[in-house]
Amino acid sequence: MSQTTTGSELDRAGRVAVASTMAASGDLSSRIKDKASEIGASAGEALHSGRIAAADSLDSASQGLHSNADSLGRAAHSAADSVSRVGHQAADKIDATAQYVRSHSAKALVADIENFVKENPGKSLLAAVVLGFVVGRVIKSID
Repeated sequence: MSQTTTGSELDRAGRVAVASTMAASGDLSSRIKDKASEIGASAGEALHSGRIAAADSLDSASQGLHSNADSLGRAAHSAADSVSRVGHQAADKIDATAQYVRSHSAKALVADIENFVKENPGKSLLAAVVLGFVVGRVIKSID
C-alpha cells in the first residue's frame, strides 16, 4: 500500500507542480500583457507627439514659403514696374525725336547736330561708335 500512497502522492505532487507552473505561467503572461500594453501606450503617445511636431514643422515651412513667395511677388512686381517705366520713357523719347524730326527742316537738323557735337564731344563719340556697331551688324546680317 505504500507504493499506492507514494504513487498518489507523486500524482498529487505532479498536479500541484503543473497547477503551480500554470499559475506562474498565467501570472507571467499577465505581466507580459500588461508590459506590452504599457509599451504600446507609450509608443502611441510618442507617435502622437512626433506626428504633432511634424505637422507643426510643416506648418512653419508652409508659412515661410508663403512669406517668401509674397516677397518675391512684390520684388517681381517692383522690377516689372521699373522695366515698364524705362520702356515708357524710351518710347516717349523716341516719340519726341520723331516729332522733332517732323517739325524741323534738314538744314535745322544738321545745325542742331553740329551744336550738340561741339557741346558734348564724349557723348557724340560714344553715339558714333554705337551707331557704327549697329550699322555694321545690319550690313553683316544682310550678307
